[in-house]
Amino acid sequence: MDKIPVIIDCDTGTDDAWAIVLANSSDKLDIRALTAVNGNVELKHTGPNNLNLREYLNIDCRVALGADRPVIGGVNPIPDVHGENGLGGVELPKAKRDFDEKYAWDVIAEEAERAAGELVILAVGPLTNIAITFLKHPEAKKNIKRIVMMGGAFGTGNTNPYAEFNIWIDPHACDIVFKSGVPITMVGLDATRMTTLTGQEQEALLAQPTKIDLLLRGMRKYFIESHKAMGRPDAVTLHDALAVAAVIDPTVLHTEKYYVVCETKSSQSVGQTVVDFKGHLHREPNVDVAMSADKEKFVQMLRDCIACYAQ
Repeated sequence: MDKIPVIIDCDTGTDDAWAIVLANSSDKLDIRALTAVNGNVELKHTGPNNLNLREYLNIDCRVALGADRPVIGGVNPIPDVHGENGLGGVELPKAKRDFDEKYAWDVIAEEAERAAGELVILAVGPLTNIAITFLKHPEAKKNIKRIVMMGGAFGTGNTNPYAEFNIWIDPHACDIVFKSGVPITMVGLDATRMTTLTGQEQEALLAQPTKIDLLLRGMRKYFIESHKAMGRPDAVTLHDALAVAAVIDPTVLHTEKYYVVCETKSSQSVGQTVVDFKGHLHREPNVDVAMSADKEKFVQMLRDCIACYAQ
């Protein structure tokens, strides 16, 4: 079976790390590159996190640095969500190999051409690197089979009443990507919130010792401590991992095709992904919107993932 060539473009925090762990465990995916972007934590952390994860997980791929700020303006990262270094304070062994000599957008364009129209981009952070790719290398669009993005919402947001963080931090990048003509699957909060794991479910997943317990158990410890400090339930949503799961097995999601635009101006709802459910805008659908997710199927995929790293 031919593997699906993928690039994981990420602002590597805890759920990004889970996404990379899941992708690396699958025999259906060929990870061609990890490209870092500014997001929940700064590029000075997301880049090294990718370098260290490549060696820690023994992934044979390129690692490239991308944008350290949004396409327009600037927004401060929110490191308290993922800890100061993005991985909940987990310190992985320092990588011996360095970054690719080229920037993320150049690596994406090169790998898209190399994959001859079969490349899938797993965009699980702000869409800045993807937008810059399309601005600098417009010819790359025809070589990308699909973008599967974790971001957006058609219901409530997590940063303002309507916007999800990855889109809110760089709405202009989202606007560029939505207008690119490249097929897009939007895995938003409406779907990811259906797969939230309770503390018991997390412990059950991690009951089996693995070769990567330093990472998985370390992040679990951070979840427990940080949620307790904030007075929040011991529950975690692995948003980015669901996007990866959707490439491995698309049936983990129920999607419907709609025309979607991104709000870039309103101070009240900037970053909102506006889904035209009723066809009021009279535009051709441009996004496959995840309406729901199959939690049972997703959890089984996580179990299979953990088994791949068993001691």
